[in-house]
Amino acid sequence: MDHPKRPSDPDHNAAAVVPGFGTACVKNRHIDDKAIHPHREAIYPTSAFTFPDSAEAMRLFEDRNAGYIYGRWNNPTAEAAARAIADLETLGTGLEATARLFGSGMAAISAALMGLLKPGQAVLTQHQLYGGTDELLRQLLAPWGIKRVQVDLNRMDELDQALSNHPEIAVVYAETPSNPMLYCADLQALSAWSRSANLPLIVDNTFATPWLQQPLALGADLVVHSTTKFLNGHGSALGGAVVSTRRDLMDGPIFQQLKLMGASPSPFDAWLLLSGLKTLELRMERHCANAHQVAAFLQGHKAVEKVFYIGLPEHPYHAVAARQMRDFGALMSIELNGGMAAAIRLMDRVRICTLATTLGTPDTLIQHPASMTHLPVPREERLAAGITDGLVRIAVGIENARDIIADLDQALEEQGLSLG
Repeated sequence: MDHPKRPSDPDHNAAAVVPGFGTACVKNRHIDDKAIHPHREAIYPTSAFTFPDSAEAMRLFEDRNAGYIYGRWNNPTAEAAARAIADLETLGTGLEATARLFGSGMAAISAALMGLLKPGQAVLTQHQLYGGTDELLRQLLAPWGIKRVQVDLNRMDELDQALSNHPEIAVVYAETPSNPMLYCADLQALSAWSRSANLPLIVDNTFATPWLQQPLALGADLVVHSTTKFLNGHGSALGGAVVSTRRDLMDGPIFQQLKLMGASPSPFDAWLLLSGLKTLELRMERHCANAHQVAAFLQGHKAVEKVFYIGLPEHPYHAVAARQMRDFGALMSIELNGGMAAAIRLMDRVRICTLATTLGTPDTLIQHPASMTHLPVPREERLAAGITDGLVRIAVGIENARDIIADLDQALEEQGLSLG
């Protein structure tokens, strides 16, 4: 499928001004110490930083952005990774953003929500979210008096009605594409509505990455990532990020969450993230190309009742994704004939694909949302969102597509249900 050129795809005349995405990924973001100029970013494994004199220490405490004080506050390696993500989220858009790196994706999501919400307020969000986000809203924020209001974020009438019924709504939160059903919010329309309601919009961009989608250019106020996934790309380190063009939020409540909740990233994990980012464009191209082939294969398989992949025209959010994404990503879910028993047989019999509850690694990963990532979600809510006992999520890797397909086929053949 042909996609319209995104702002991050400059033509040859603009290349000298705006680098291509792959060039921006590879760029060395070493924090210059004016003495050493390494080819790669350095790791700073230190818990604190010294001051040449008391005057400099006082100056830094007055302006923490002028240098480094304590590892819980900031670290040069973490800052380099944060700068890289902020650059990629705004590449070619004319926007300028800052980012904060966190110890995990859930730490970043928690910081964004807890930084912008107060007891007695509410977050307006979609019906189906990542299980960890759902559990955060249900188990931690609800007891603190923060309510969750769920609607279809693409329905303006539902948004208007929700705000009328719940004037305490203070934040809009979208996960697009969502985990695992790939619900896609129309970010341009949603951000316009949020602005008209004077509500900040937070977007989880983990599944898409800035290579596929740039929510800030579509009007979002904050973007959150689990950098553990595609941004790192190798399953080697945990991490999370919050990105925004709004310096007031980043230097205010987001920094306060990082500093006082102590969800700081490891310098080693930040360095591994920087390493992974170098190949983000190449990996995402292969992830997406493979996913198209795997989805087409599974769509024609008699063991599979339905394929949920936004690259398929019949997916309910295909048109939304096509408008705001460069391609359709690496994630899909499949509904198997035979329910949970069929899902278990498939997961136990793959040989190339790996059973693991993460995504974004070079290898193809499969998992069972109902009994794994979304187990804490009440059954009736899970089923209402389409997460049935026969649903298996597949995060397509960068292996040869024919090998992924052959592996899935042999695993289904064990059930007597292969195409051949």
